[in-house]
Amino acid sequence: MSDLKTISLFDTLIYQAEIPEYLNDKDFMSVCNEHTNKAIKNTQQKIEERQKKYNAAIKDHGMSYHSGSKLYEDDRFHNFELLVRNTAYNILTNQGFDLSNHTLDYTEMWIQKFAYDGGGHQDTHVHWDNHISGFYFVDCSERTSKPIFHDPRPARMMLNLPIKDHSKLCPAMERQIIKVKPGTFLMFNSWLPHQFSVDDGIDPFRFIHFNIQARLNSERRK
Repeated sequence: MSDLKTISLFDTLIYQAEIPEYLNDKDFMSVCNEHTNKAIKNTQQKIEERQKKYNAAIKDHGMSYHSGSKLYEDDRFHNFELLVRNTAYNILTNQGFDLSNHTLDYTEMWIQKFAYDGGGHQDTHVHWDNHISGFYFVDCSERTSKPIFHDPRPARMMLNLPIKDHSKLCPAMERQIIKVKPGTFLMFNSWLPHQFSVDDGIDPFRFIHFNIQARLNSERRK
């Protein structure tokens, strides 16, 4: 049928940019390294307890190191957190949301490093009570873990049909792996299910994770 038109409804959008400049910013990297080292130090006792419990040298296999969740308060992160906040505002307004009575606030921003001995991963999840989430990749390679996004529509599971070509993004896919490199910046709506594949521990894997909520101005003043 030559006059058949496509109407795009309920799009699922992921926003990606390559911003490697921050990796050469001394202040930015000092925050990343300081909080990573602190997270590693704070996790050592847990690693030792695991080894005693299982009587095996499993070291940090399957673990990940999390920093505190308020990196956005560090003045050395000001340019980065401003970029994230402004981008989140533009995304939401371009999607059609009215933010005239809202202000965007961070609920979390932390740096995370997967285990040296491999096995680091994240199961599929969403970020409840947030509107925009995202990642900035500091250390990664083609051999490290990758973010995987899932179709958020549970009813589509009725369409259990084979896919012609898994290498091409198409509406038939129920999940999509995103290839990233150091400096890759990703943002998406917080309701979008996502996970991180199991990391082999061959190369370092470290990224910044952030969540943003649009809050009513009247509620922020309480």
